[in-house]
Parts: sequence; C-alpha cells; structure tokens
Amino acid sequence: MRLEDLRLNASVVSRDGHKLGHLSRFVIDKDAQKVTHVVVDTGIFRSGEALWKGGWGMPHDRVVPLGCVSEATEDEVRITMSAEEFKELARDYSEEYFVAAPDVEPGQIDASDVRRFVMGIPGEPGPYLLQETTTKQAWQEEINRDSPVWRLNPHEKIGEVERVIIDEDTGAVNALVIKRGFVFTSEKVLPQDYIVEVAGGIVRVDIDDEGLAGLEEFESDE
Repeated sequence: MRLEDLRLNASVVSRDGHKLGHLSRFVIDKDAQKVTHVVVDTGIFRSGEALWKGGWGMPHDRVVPLGCVSEATEDEVRITMSAEEFKELARDYSEEYFVAAPDVEPGQIDASDVRRFVMGIPGEPGPYLLQETTTKQAWQEEINRDSPVWRLNPHEKIGEVERVIIDEDTGAVNALVIKRGFVFTSEKVLPQDYIVEVAGGIVRVDIDDEGLAGLEEFESDE
C-alpha cells in the first residue's frame, strides 16, 4: 500500500473496481498542514443530478476522509468504499442553489431592475443569483490542481501545485511537487519547511534564490 504521493486529477476507484471520478482537491488543516479529506469530482453523469438542477458547468464534488484512501499510484487512487457506499456515505463538498436577485426599490425602475433582467434564467419565473456553500470548516483550506505557489520575498509566483506528498501515518504534508516553467516545464519537490501558509487557494512559501535553485527534480516510483 502506498499513500504518500497523491496526484491531483488521478482517477478515483471504489473497492469493487468502479471509477467514481477524479481527485480534484485536498482539504487540509491549515494550522497543522495536515490533509484531512480528499475531494472527488464525480462529473455530471456519475453525479445523478438532473440537468435542470445545474448539470452543465456546476461541480459535482464529494468529500471523502483521508482514512478512506487505501492506495495511490501515479494514475489511480483507490478508496475503501464500494461504489454503493460512496454514493450513500460520501458527502457533497459544495451545495449550489439559486436565490432571487434583490430588487432595491420595488415598484420603481432603477439599476437593480436592469441587473435582475440581465441575470434572468430563460424559462424560469424570475431572475436568480447562484449561491454556493461548502463543507469546509474555518480551520480548513484547499489545495487544488494548479494552485499557485508564491514566495514572500521577492513577491513572485514560482510554480503551481501538481501533487502532494504526505506522511502515510499522520497525513501531514511532507512536500509539494510544483510545476515550474511555461513552455519547458519541470516538476520540483518543495519541502514542507518552506511552506508558510495555505490561504485562499494560494500556497505561500519563504525560500531564497539559493533554496529555489536547489530544489530537487521529482522522480516518480511508478
């Protein structure tokens, strides 16, 4: 069993061999820098959601505790749940719903009426705004595929998250694998010691030029 290297966008497979979706993000304890959950994007066809509820373009993410992940390879993550258990036990990570757009001055023609008209949904009884809530707690943050990595001084982007290397026993983040470059890219291992915080989907690090130049190339065991 190998859990320490979890690649974002890897296929997620149930205990009984059914593909459930792909790994879309990690949820971490932002203070302890410990992975607590993984989020599976099931896609609109596996989600079972009707199109009229927002099938096209809306995420269909389910959140699974890290303890349910049994094995991870370069391209695949296996969980201990069967497909049926995943359907019944995994929670929706985000909930999306529509609320009526506010009319600032009912009975009067004003700027809010224009906005309500523009945001109207064809075939629906009135103008609505999309709202979203997630199960993420105040002490949790997300690491997504391509989450930007910025260093503090000088303030510049140094790469994007490609995968997370965790301690299999504790779930603590040991390192990030970041993608550097544009046309000719490389994958570098960024040790946890350089990570200052993860906030707002951005990883901030404190690393000098020498440390940045000395980051090791990532080599997969696969």
